[in-house]
Amino acid sequence: MITKEDIPQEVQSVAQTLEKGGFQAYLVGGCVRDLLIGRTPKDWDLTTDAHPEQIQSLFGEDETFCNNDFGTVGVKNEETEDETLKIIEVTPYRTEGTYSDARRPDRVEFGVSLEEDLKRRDFTVNAIAYRVHDESTVDLFDGVGDIEKKRLKTVGNPNDRFTEDALRMMRAVRLATQLNFAIEAGTMTSITQNHKQLSLISIERIADEFTKIINSDTPMQGIVFLERLEMIEYILPEIKDSIGCEQGGIHAFDVYEHLLRTLQGAADKGFSTELRFAALLHDIGKPATRTIGGKNKEYSFFGHEVVGARMTRKIMKRLKMP
Repeated sequence: MITKEDIPQEVQSVAQTLEKGGFQAYLVGGCVRDLLIGRTPKDWDLTTDAHPEQIQSLFGEDETFCNNDFGTVGVKNEETEDETLKIIEVTPYRTEGTYSDARRPDRVEFGVSLEEDLKRRDFTVNAIAYRVHDESTVDLFDGVGDIEKKRLKTVGNPNDRFTEDALRMMRAVRLATQLNFAIEAGTMTSITQNHKQLSLISIERIADEFTKIINSDTPMQGIVFLERLEMIEYILPEIKDSIGCEQGGIHAFDVYEHLLRTLQGAADKGFSTELRFAALLHDIGKPATRTIGGKNKEYSFFGHEVVGARMTRKIMKRLKMP
């Protein structure tokens, strides 16, 4: 259960300004989900029946900015030292037209109801709205029930959600990994049927979701999800050669499991993003260099570190990493 005490004063102030202006104001999306789970939100999003120009008129142009096609207005709180509260995003209720490129809606329409707005969202756990004004919750798709069951499920037909925006398939794995949730069977089946749509998504957006998986507490679980759902080939196809590549000697695992366990070890120690990528890729050159036998060895991997360094450079360039 969420109460006003859970909401920072800066967020309450933005909601109150909207309500006093004669508009509705609901917290929505990841912040509501995280509050219900007991996590501290990393950002705060409000949705309202006000249009962008009406939102800006309430707060003033100097205190807001709006520079996107979705009508989202950023309300500035420059006095606060909390980075998560410096910008409170307020987005009008909206519905979206068809997605001809599996990335962006062809048309965005404002002036719809809260119900219509929640219908277009990706997962039930992200389609819960909380009104600060009267501490009421709107949960049309049993997102609270799915949180209690630790289950990730799309709003409505998963095929519709994933053909609208194919990146939602990556987001499903990322959220399941971050929250330690299971992906609902129908949602998972739909991913296996639609994963080729990821080829339409820019590598920057894919790499951003992949990095969030790498930076989670259980990245090994995330990589396993990506491989089993056939999405790894759009991100890191080189790792597929390590599956079943035995090492022998002191190594109890094949190269693939060794890489994943090393990555997980880096996460367990709270290492940086750079070190986590290094852990994941440190033996990526072994499958290409494996030979049978060697001095007192079942297998040898001469020069695998050199080959792996070259492969890693190509991988990171392809992912548009700095």
